[in-house]
Amino acid sequence: MAPPLPAGQKRVFLEVARLLRQGLSPTAHDLTRALGLRPQTVRQHLEALARKGLVVLYPQGHGRPTHVELTPEGRLLAGLAIPVVGRVPAGPLEEALEEVEGLIPLPARPNLFALVVEGDSMAEYLLDGDVVVVERGVRPRRGEIAAVLHEGKTTLKYIYPEGDMVVLKPHNPAYPTLRLPASEVEVQGVFRFLLRGREALEAMRLLLRWSYEH
Repeated sequence: MAPPLPAGQKRVFLEVARLLRQGLSPTAHDLTRALGLRPQTVRQHLEALARKGLVVLYPQGHGRPTHVELTPEGRLLAGLAIPVVGRVPAGPLEEALEEVEGLIPLPARPNLFALVVEGDSMAEYLLDGDVVVVERGVRPRRGEIAAVLHEGKTTLKYIYPEGDMVVLKPHNPAYPTLRLPASEVEVQGVFRFLLRGREALEAMRLLLRWSYEH
């Protein structure tokens, strides 16, 4: 996450985000008019934001306004995207991945992140290839779906706290229910919603991290 922005840069950055939320494609001229700043001042702030990797500037030629777009990092900072941080098996425990693979262009809260389901222990409810959005830092209620970490491996299951133990239950009866010491289980996030199949894949391809770097 980017460090705190100076007041002037923050003001310009937030205005870019506001215009994007309205479905607009902001230009330097739009920012000058909306903020009441001199064009040179806006340009300096935008260039500083570009150096920090938060915006991309698209000059349109002499006499035409420069278009401004947020980078993936900028969208995350502005709460305009949910990071896809890896793949979570909904079957046998496998090594958890914590690398950002892409972004889902949906309004976000700071603790939301997404995982790609692998396996079929949660079928027919969660299918292989689904993208599930989970919330970090909240305590799951009994029977909620959660992404949990155990001995460096992750799984997606219904969770039932039972004193000093935790029961992890699959949706698919072909898989076993796991009963583990609570001290050995870390809740990575609680399920909030999912994107299914083709819709999920299309959403992920809209804002891949490398799209601003290649």
